[in-house]
Amino acid sequence: MDYQQINQAISLLKTAANHLENIVQCTPPDRAKNQTVAETMETVKQALAAMSAAINPPLMTDVPQELLSQAAALGIPLDDLEVRVAICSHHPSQLAGVLQEIDQRAAEIKRRRAYFLVRISEMPIEPLGPRVPVVTAADFQWPQEPVSQEFIQRLKVKYGIDKLMEKQRRSPNSLFDKIKEAKAALEPPVSLARQAVNANIDEYFDEDEELPF
Repeated sequence: MDYQQINQAISLLKTAANHLENIVQCTPPDRAKNQTVAETMETVKQALAAMSAAINPPLMTDVPQELLSQAAALGIPLDDLEVRVAICSHHPSQLAGVLQEIDQRAAEIKRRRAYFLVRISEMPIEPLGPRVPVVTAADFQWPQEPVSQEFIQRLKVKYGIDKLMEKQRRSPNSLFDKIKEAKAALEPPVSLARQAVNANIDEYFDEDEELPF
């Protein structure tokens, strides 16, 4: 138990109590301001943070350093006891969520400390880390022990690798051969075509008939 924090909490609670007593004794109800009570509530919150720190010291050694650096860059006072207690009493994903929200709305949020303390408990708890598996070079390393030829042969037989390779080697040639055969079947041989042309010429011109020139 950290009595220093307990004494700090006692002092803060006395200050808040005296403040409220002064309001009741010196200010008529119709002239009391809500802002005055709200300031006293902030003092009580500081006392509660001191009591929490007395029980569980807010050591941020387990908080990811990148989140602490981001918080400092956004203007979150990490030396503030309430801030430290809030960080240590919430899940790192909640801290990451509120920091992302402050970063995205930086131009709109003026009182970032107060916004941080209110919103961190409202952030959902999510698993940290990437959403897809991280692939490293170790995932592509072959096993150190060589694969036996017997194991390779069993794989070839099981999946018919040799037949697939043979079929792949033959398929292009056989396809072209079939195309050539089909083309040859549709076209008559050149020698036959020439004989047909010569026969037509002989039939048209009689050898005994005199030419007119």
